[in-house]
Amino acid sequence: MGHTVTELWRYPVKSFGGERLDTAVIDPDGIRGDHVWAVVDDGTGHVASAKRARLWSPLLACSARLLDDTAVGDPAALEITLPGGTVVRGDDPRTAAELTALVGRPVSLRSPQGTSRVMEMEWVAEARVGMEDAVAASSRRTDQDPESDVPVGAVPTGGAHERFYDLAPLHVLTTSSLNAVAPGSGRAEVRRFRPNVVVGPPEWDAGWVEDEWVESRLRLGAAETAVRMPTGRCGMVNLAHQELPAERRMLKTIAAAHRVSVGYGTADLPALGVYADVLVPGPVGLGDVVGITRAPAAV
Repeated sequence: MGHTVTELWRYPVKSFGGERLDTAVIDPDGIRGDHVWAVVDDGTGHVASAKRARLWSPLLACSARLLDDTAVGDPAALEITLPGGTVVRGDDPRTAAELTALVGRPVSLRSPQGTSRVMEMEWVAEARVGMEDAVAASSRRTDQDPESDVPVGAVPTGGAHERFYDLAPLHVLTTSSLNAVAPGSGRAEVRRFRPNVVVGPPEWDAGWVEDEWVESRLRLGAAETAVRMPTGRCGMVNLAHQELPAERRMLKTIAAAHRVSVGYGTADLPALGVYADVLVPGPVGLGDVVGITRAPAAV
């Protein structure tokens, strides 16, 4: 294929801005230190996700980084930058109070151990076509927002691993797909889509190349992954992400340009990037060549 890893991202806290890395270790459950913490609603026990924007979109104004890759589960190794620039550690007694003030309801910072790993999401119009059964079932599991006609559903997060990611340990995105939805500004838009691995130079413009990777093996440095499905998109892409402003039509743009089967639901959904499972753990770094072993053609 000839393309290389051009960006690496890790998001230590779910729905917080992440940190750019030069190198990373891909463990069996994803990039080391990725999605190992979450803000949890003390009232419901549910994981706070900006997918329920009316409650949790302020979390996207925060960012997090790990100070020690050998202590990813230690809250003292977690550094959080709040809106306005205040910096706290995960074990700082002020942290829960600052986050509670930010979102306007009691919350705490928690690891996956002992957490329900259920999150809530808003089923915005572009993401619920073909998902009617899931919308109905998930909406019965949580309270609805009386000030909105958008259904809210309670869904799992983290899969079989002890993480807070959505559907798979790794999210891979190409600059080609970025350029398809944000021509000329794709590099600046990376944070809106929250990938772990970005592949390709800024000028790559070959369309939705990740579609051809599904059910193939993808080599990232010394790690090998299996591409599972396209990454279905939700209303989170419309929101402001730290200093990146809101783009209220982004999901509509993706929906108009690229609807494909994402492996669930009964209709094609807006998609950008792909989800992957880890087959062989290993290190990856900027500039590493990305290799594809394509799935055999159906007979």
